[in-house]
Amino acid sequence: MPHSRELLDSALVLYRTNPETQATMRRAISTAYYALFHFLIEDACANWTRPEQRARLARMFEHRRMAEASRSRVKDYKNAVGSAEFLLFSVASAFSQLQELRHYADYDLSYTLATSDVENAIGLAGDAFEL
Repeated sequence: MPHSRELLDSALVLYRTNPETQATMRRAISTAYYALFHFLIEDACANWTRPEQRARLARMFEHRRMAEASRSRVKDYKNAVGSAEFLLFSVASAFSQLQELRHYADYDLSYTLATSDVENAIGLAGDAFEL
């Protein structure tokens, strides 16, 4: 099982933790983001023609650059409904939204998370995996 799928499964386990706490909800959102982050990297590196270089290539991906690229694709393809570009829009949009949710979860302790925030994060990641 790829690392990213394990992370998504871990996010679900955290989400289902009883009693639900801000700590487990924050960790679930962060883990859902990292699941998609690693999924995108794994997918990109799987196409690299030299398998022995894939691990080194994977370490070159940066959160900030991936977020910038995602925001750019969201702008470029938001009206591309029903096309291959719309799939790219959907994944880029999910990544952007998850990164924003992760920033709230990891850095803004004044923000009180709701169960719906966690459900949204896990849903965004899971849906992006399927596209």
